Amino acid sequence: MSIILKGGTIVLEEKEIKGDLKIEGEQIAQIAESIVAGTGDEIIDVSGKIVFPGVIDAHVHYKMPIDKVYTIDNFETGSRAALCGGVTTVVDYAEPRDELSLLDSLDYRVKEALGHNFVDFTVHMTLSGNRPYTLDELKAFRSYGINSLKLYTTYGFIMDYDHIFDVLRNAKIAGLEVTIHAEDNSIVAEAIKDLKNAGKTAVEYHSDSRPSQAETYAVQRIIEMCELEDLSAHIVHVSSGITGKLIREAKARGVKITGETCPHYLMLNKDVYKREDGQLFVMQPPLRSEEERLLLWDELLKGTFDFITTDHCAYSRHQKFFANTFYETNGGIPGTETLLPVIYSQTVAAGKMDLPTLASLLATNPAKKFGLYPMKGTIKAGSYADLVVIDPDIVLEISDKLVHTAADYSTFSGLELKGYPVMTILRGGIAYKEGRFLIGDPAGKFIKC
Repeated sequence: MSIILKGGTIVLEEKEIKGDLKIEGEQIAQIAESIVAGTGDEIIDVSGKIVFPGVIDAHVHYKMPIDKVYTIDNFETGSRAALCGGVTTVVDYAEPRDELSLLDSLDYRVKEALGHNFVDFTVHMTLSGNRPYTLDELKAFRSYGINSLKLYTTYGFIMDYDHIFDVLRNAKIAGLEVTIHAEDNSIVAEAIKDLKNAGKTAVEYHSDSRPSQAETYAVQRIIEMCELEDLSAHIVHVSSGITGKLIREAKARGVKITGETCPHYLMLNKDVYKREDGQLFVMQPPLRSEEERLLLWDELLKGTFDFITTDHCAYSRHQKFFANTFYETNGGIPGTETLLPVIYSQTVAAGKMDLPTLASLLATNPAKKFGLYPMKGTIKAGSYADLVVIDPDIVLEISDKLVHTAADYSTFSGLELKGYPVMTILRGGIAYKEGRFLIGDPAGKFIKC
């Protein structure tokens, strides 16, 4: 039996069309102005609605241990919430485990997620510490079926710039993408020390403790490496429009640098840290000034960023309010479920962006970057039928009761949206429809890049 979505606005890579879409098995079989149904075909009327490629959130942290505390969303709860928001694929992280080799650490993480994810997934492999990473080690990741690494310039995973340079060189040979959390550790450490010495440890000082200069400095160092030896790197969760401008100017010079930003940096500024519930908004990098937020929007609309992710790293209210200092509060927020509706409402519904451009930011570009295209990230015959149907006429307000994360709150509570996902299809199966979750057991697969 086939499924036919009839009469919707179908978002292709270069254009949008009005027509029908036929699904056979796990794949898209046909896209046409009109498709004649056969005996037994299921017809779903999507007139007046938008048929959008399944969203890829290329930056999530499910069941992540940090200082002996796990994020509240595990694979099941995080991926269920993702489906409710039109996300059909996520890219999570594998961290090195002390008792295992790097390759075995990767395999451990993939097997930990298998059978527990309601969406399809792949992972980035995290490297840490200042030791040489051999070309053979990196090539082994590619053979396993992933194509991306994660490096940090801060935190316990810190790697110094010289070692980052070496990894970038070997990654180029191995055919791996390198994603980097870019905040210069020395600038952050100095800022934290000064604030502690001054007794300014409340959450309201969180943005000051990790200033935007730390991000721009680290990104500039990475750009210089890429420019010097024709290397490539991807900057995750860019928080400041100033950093965005650096990336745009480097791209204009031909530097192979790409970047992503997140909805919270586009929608919120650092003033929320002064609120009584300021802990709910603590993440790294922090939220920035209103001026930097507006500049970030400007860079997004100029085409600076290659895609938008959430850095979903959810904690419960109890976990968030366990501390009241900027350095002890668990850093991370929920976001996967609201990625599509927030960005759609603020761009397409607001007349600032067309649907194909939004699809490139939320699906096509991350699919291409991380080796999932053309089976993922696009609507075309032969691709997986990963689809989300958006009702552009729905007007609603995000509330803590609306979202499905185990954190039981949304960073965007109180925000009014125009347009909302009403159905999610994962590899040809209707997984979520009009508020009802329609699959019992997790059906998500590990997708080799």
